[in-house]
Amino acid sequence: MKKFLAFMGLAVFASSTFATNPINLRDEMMIMSQRLVLASKASSSEEFQNNISAFINAAEHSKVTMPTKWNGDQSQFPGYQQGIQKVIDVATEASNLAKEGKLDAAKTKLYEMSELRQMYHKLYK
Repeated sequence: MKKFLAFMGLAVFASSTFATNPINLRDEMMIMSQRLVLASKASSSEEFQNNISAFINAAEHSKVTMPTKWNGDQSQFPGYQQGIQKVIDVATEASNLAKEGKLDAAKTKLYEMSELRQMYHKLYK
């Protein structure tokens, strides 16, 4: 029993450590990038949905994670969150198009991500 409690304590500590790890945000951004590529290459609405859903989940995690390079300065955080929300909104619109069977239109909608990425990376990366 003691070993189990020690293991659980270590697991909680490790998860809280990784939750604040600066790599976490970078990892979420990498997942977003990978899933966006996979969604744009999807050959079915279901494949598109699976990838865009994973993209949205990673974006939601990124939205609540402040970049560590800001050293706790929250002055830019609302603008950063607004940018991530715009990305989520575009992804949601694309997802809805795919649900309606409009896979090509959904893929075309993803092109808006490039503009948003360029604009917000200039401001916050």
